[in-house]
Amino acid sequence: MTSRKDRKTSQRQPKAGKSSNFKIRLSVIGLIALIFGGWYIYPVFNQTAHAEASRKNRVYRGASMMHEVILDPSSYRFRETKPVLDPMGFQNLRQIKAYTLAKQMPRVLDQLFCFCGCAMSIGHKSLLSCFTDDHAANCDICMEEAELAAEMIEKGAPLTSIADAIDRDFS
Repeated sequence: MTSRKDRKTSQRQPKAGKSSNFKIRLSVIGLIALIFGGWYIYPVFNQTAHAEASRKNRVYRGASMMHEVILDPSSYRFRETKPVLDPMGFQNLRQIKAYTLAKQMPRVLDQLFCFCGCAMSIGHKSLLSCFTDDHAANCDICMEEAELAAEMIEKGAPLTSIADAIDRDFS
């Protein structure tokens, strides 16, 4: 017959060595460092690659990679071919102002991405597309992006700065 003490010792698992616990902990810490280091380094690498591609292709896409600002104005072609709706077809003053701005600067809005989701939901090509139907009249994001672009154009800001500001404020 075995004693109580003998049964307890026979049921115990052998202890892992201190060196194997140390190796496991070190591996976990190393893996965590690699993951967080990658999260830090990837955006830096991506921005560098993005800037190089922009210079090479003469297109600026902004931090979101969603805009299509043509850096060589002589090669510009409109993506959106439909005309902007008549601003006087609206009752609300803000809507009238936004559609008037779109009529005044279609080339600017055609190079900017709209962050309201209309590109995915209804197939809009650019911020200008929002003003070729009544979508922008019912969307604060579309109107706010157009208003921001107009304010910055009035101050003489380049289109790349406008794309960056829209990324910062809306993405």
